[in-house]
Amino acid sequence: MRLLLNQWPRKLVSFLIAIAIWIFVNHTITANKIIPFVPIRVINLPPDKIISGLLPNGFLSKRTTLTLSGTKNIIDQLEPGDVEVVIDVGNQNHDFVAQITKNNLVSLNPNINLPQHITLVSHPELVLKMSPRLTEKIPIIILPPLGQPPTSYEFIDIWPYNLYQTVSGPQDQVRALKKEGIKLQFNLSDISKEQLDALQSEGQYRDEVSFYVPDQWKKITIPLSTRGIEMINDPDAKALQINFLRQRLIFISDEIPLHIFYPLKSSAELNPHTRPLEMTPFVSLKNDIPILKIPLFIQHVSQFFVEIIKENLEINIIADSSPEVDKLMWNTVIVDQPYLSDKYISSMLSHSKHLYDANRYLEKQKLYQQRFLKYANQLKLYLSLQQQLELDIYVTQKNISAYVPHPTMHFIPYPMPVLTPQEALYVK
Repeated sequence: MRLLLNQWPRKLVSFLIAIAIWIFVNHTITANKIIPFVPIRVINLPPDKIISGLLPNGFLSKRTTLTLSGTKNIIDQLEPGDVEVVIDVGNQNHDFVAQITKNNLVSLNPNINLPQHITLVSHPELVLKMSPRLTEKIPIIILPPLGQPPTSYEFIDIWPYNLYQTVSGPQDQVRALKKEGIKLQFNLSDISKEQLDALQSEGQYRDEVSFYVPDQWKKITIPLSTRGIEMINDPDAKALQINFLRQRLIFISDEIPLHIFYPLKSSAELNPHTRPLEMTPFVSLKNDIPILKIPLFIQHVSQFFVEIIKENLEINIIADSSPEVDKLMWNTVIVDQPYLSDKYISSMLSHSKHLYDANRYLEKQKLYQQRFLKYANQLKLYLSLQQQLELDIYVTQKNISAYVPHPTMHFIPYPMPVLTPQEALYVK
């Protein structure tokens, strides 16, 4: 203790001088440190301009690496996340190479004053590409859905089939995106039978139902560098629906006429006088018109469609005497299909609960026109739930004879025939 107090004023002065020297040296020694993944924030961007890679929050999507030189005690304290770069682009109108200095640095640590202690900033080249900002409506292309619908249901169509996403971004990228469009695709396997069973149909026959697409399915990927997955911002997306048909066996309550087409080139041999249609257990006359004398059904179409076309159904037989032809070809025809299509469309529009502007009204017309055509193209006649109608039609020496090769019912066609319990479930 006596040794410590001996000449204590001198020792105190020496101690204070040592502290002063340590503080001076510590504040004058320069150190370097690499700070990776430093965020870059852009300010004062003109409203009519945009920078490629700029996020909605004002930061660039890419980050940079800074090499900072400065006071050692401050440099040693810096950690990733303590530094942010702020670049003022208010005076820029074109692409430029940004130079980051200490004046561009912002400390996210309130205890560190970066500009006062940083002497040099080094960084990789940072090119900011500035272009005019363009806002456009980008068409959303709804692709045919994936997967399979639930049991006892068939996919019909999707409405609305024209949607648009309003997008702002660099002019060249937005224009390219507008040409390409944005893809949207649903998976029918994600819809359960219980969900469709619970739906109420708008139509009087309750066989067409609309599944309204949930919001979590209304997300699209915007292929611009600064955008990711977004909700569809078209107001009409709230009505986005997938339409289904409940599978049913529909009885045709009207007889179907049979008509033979005699080609002119062979009419000297085959015509209504030389080869008339023979009356058989399957064919009879009604008001001198041949009809198919069998109870028939239709599947894979709506009941309302059947009500529209049933009186205009006809089976056409093509007469052909060529030696290589064993059986004559035949097909089911909807007579005056354009008129019936217009009738179907106008009726569907009149029963629609939703009103649309002029453009949507025209789109709704097109939707029902395509639906009518789809039903017409897949129109097939059935003898029962599992058995499609087959006809064996031959040219004999005196006539043309038509037979059903595998009939499943007695031919008491009208009124409605007696069905098996399984079939009865499908007939409404």
